[in-house]
Amino acid sequence: MSKKVKDVEPGPVAATWFEEIRVGDSARAGPITVTAEEITTFATRYDPLPMHVTDTGGKASVHDSIIASGVLTVALKQRMIMSIERNTAIIGAARIENQNFLRPVRAGDELSLQVTCIAKRESRTRPDRGLATWDFVISNQRGDPVFTSRDTVMMRRRPAG
Repeated sequence: MSKKVKDVEPGPVAATWFEEIRVGDSARAGPITVTAEEITTFATRYDPLPMHVTDTGGKASVHDSIIASGVLTVALKQRMIMSIERNTAIIGAARIENQNFLRPVRAGDELSLQVTCIAKRESRTRPDRGLATWDFVISNQRGDPVFTSRDTVMMRRRPAG
């Protein structure tokens, strides 16, 4: 009997302006199943370390199995973020810091995301935008955190009128 692969769909397109974000706002996304095929396909192109591309390479590593590239984990974070909302008020990431790869992500893991706004401020130089800082935690199906980061996102302010 095969296990059902879980995935997320793109969320609604919306304009959530800087002014509408509140410190303490949080959301969850997932779960999303990480498959062996996804691990190897991604790694073959972007991060072809033996522990990411073959079972043999993974078993020869300290991890004892194939594991996902950290870059894939970051891409899955983005996929889950976009399942919450595709916010057209976002200009782009201003800073991504404190990326912590806490545990290996393995084939069959079901990842979920928790995101919380921890700070915001208006731009000092551009009155049409602001910066919101978010803490991200990705956990596996056991509730073990596998990745954390703090991202500062530049956002448009609500147009006057």
